[in-house]
This record gives sequence, C-alpha cells and structure tokens, in this order.
Amino acid sequence: MRERRLLHNGRALAPRVLACETFLERARGLTLRRRTLSPAIVKIAPCAGVHTLGLRAAIDVVFTDRDGRVLRCVHRLEPWRAAVCGRALAAWEMPAGLCRRLGIQPGDRLDDMSAVP
Repeated sequence: MRERRLLHNGRALAPRVLACETFLERARGLTLRRRTLSPAIVKIAPCAGVHTLGLRAAIDVVFTDRDGRVLRCVHRLEPWRAAVCGRALAAWEMPAGLCRRLGIQPGDRLDDMSAVP
C-alpha cells in the first residue's frame, strides 16, 4: 500500500490514505489492520462493493465515481455486513464517524495525492 494524502473538495486534510495496489490489498481492505495505524483511510479501486467480514468494529464507507465524486456514504457499517454502489469506481474505508467529522457528503469530490516527504 502506498501512503497518500486526502483531498476533500480540493483541500488537503490530515487523515492519511493507504492506496491499495494489489488484488490481495484490495481484498483485505481494513480487515486485519492494526488499531495503532488508525485513523487511516483505505482507498480500494476498482471497487463497487465492500464487506466487513472479520472486522471487529463498524466502519464508514464512501463510494466515488471515476471523477472522484461522492456517490454514497455508508455510516457505521457493522461487522459481518456488506455495502454496494453499482456506479462506483472506488470505495474509501475509514473508522466509523470519520466521514461525518470530515463533512463528506454525496456530491463532494475526494481524491488522493502523493504524500509530501
């Protein structure tokens, strides 16, 4: 996974984004991530659906299209559940409550950029 910075409507925010680059990383998502690495956002692309099998706590999921427009926000997706958004190109998994704290809503734009060394 590459560490990147989160852009919300063109503004850089503090949470780091871990961009999945391999099939295994995409399949794993936040599953088995250590709590000490939180609050990281995991960007999974391509992805139009996620599951929380194996997670111990709820997560927020934001689905975006090819332009980074937020299509759907799923708040507090509990363990052993799934969420889908057929038009999505990417899913952004984050700790529960972070989506609201960052003010992310449908219609917003999310992107990631290289982390500054």
